[in-house]
Amino acid sequence: MNPLLEKLHDIEGLDLISAWPFSFALWAVIAAAIILFSTGIYFIIRRIIFIRSWKYDTFQKLDGLEKNLSELTARESAMTLSEYVRRIALKRFARKECAGLVGQSWLQWLSKHDPKNFDWEKKGTLLIEVPYSPESSEVSTHEIKDLIGALREWVE
Repeated sequence: MNPLLEKLHDIEGLDLISAWPFSFALWAVIAAAIILFSTGIYFIIRRIIFIRSWKYDTFQKLDGLEKNLSELTARESAMTLSEYVRRIALKRFARKECAGLVGQSWLQWLSKHDPKNFDWEKKGTLLIEVPYSPESSEVSTHEIKDLIGALREWVE
């Protein structure tokens, strides 16, 4: 026989395959990716829920109202804002608590239930006077912007 063949040794076998074939670092990367993916899905779902909510719709309407506000449309904007205030109150509170209120009692109720303590009794008189005032009456856009800002804070 060839002396070179006698020097060859037999293959002893392969190492056993581990139950955890990946290294610890790779498992850490996989876990981080799963956490990031789950967090992203969570925030996307929250955003979709918010977009479908009445609050998002209200913010959109208030933005549109403020964007289209001018001296010519101030009266119509005030009347629309009065309607929005009533709708928001009905969304946040029981119907029998606020639906029947009118005039000063309505403004007092708004002041009492405003979380930011906006003075609805003084600054909100526009809401109860404009729908019944003559069309020639002037309405300040500054007052309407103040009311829109207060209403945004009230919705949050």
